[in-house]
Amino acid sequence: MDFKRQTYSTQVSQFIRTLIQTSVLKPGDQVKEVSLSKELGISRAPIREALQILVQDGLITSEPQKGKTVRQLNPHEVLNGYAVSGILEGAGVADSLGKWTQKDIDNLQDILDMIEIRSKKSSSLEKMAELDDMFHDALLVHCENEQLVVIARLSSSNISKFLCYRHWLNSCTPHDFYEHHYGLTQAVINKDKAQVEHLIREHYQDVARYISCAIADEQKSLN
Repeated sequence: MDFKRQTYSTQVSQFIRTLIQTSVLKPGDQVKEVSLSKELGISRAPIREALQILVQDGLITSEPQKGKTVRQLNPHEVLNGYAVSGILEGAGVADSLGKWTQKDIDNLQDILDMIEIRSKKSSSLEKMAELDDMFHDALLVHCENEQLVVIARLSSSNISKFLCYRHWLNSCTPHDFYEHHYGLTQAVINKDKAQVEHLIREHYQDVARYISCAIADEQKSLN
């Protein structure tokens, strides 16, 4: 096996993710193997493999004639993506609450404390993105359905952290962001299954509505 090539393809996929997140590559933009090969100084093989990874993850689309482009979402797809995450993550966390230990709760509380500190120093959610991922990964730590976890996380993180990242940054204030995660932490501590599911689904619905409206407004301005 060519381990070096596999390492390259993983690194290239991360590089392209960053380009998408920072809007260097925008939804609808072509992703060209030749250009990336020249820019990175590597052969096209690992770039092709990296793009295939991103196609599978739903960040890149591949069509005959058009080639590979950054996935362009419409408002309906945003609403559907977050709905899937809310339903699956809510169920996954609620069903696994019985397995939570004090160590798990302490870990979640530690992440929440970091969110609180950053919320007091930030004007947008930019400093919260990594902590948000850590928080939701911690929520699903005891969910044994790996397929549920993968789909739940990809359905929302692709939208909020990559394809629509600039909209996600303004989807709520840092204070409101902290308050949501605080309420969810308390529901987990109390092992209140119904409240956990409700808060997760409600949060995803709120974010979905904001981002879908932002996309709709952009589309109107272009017409």
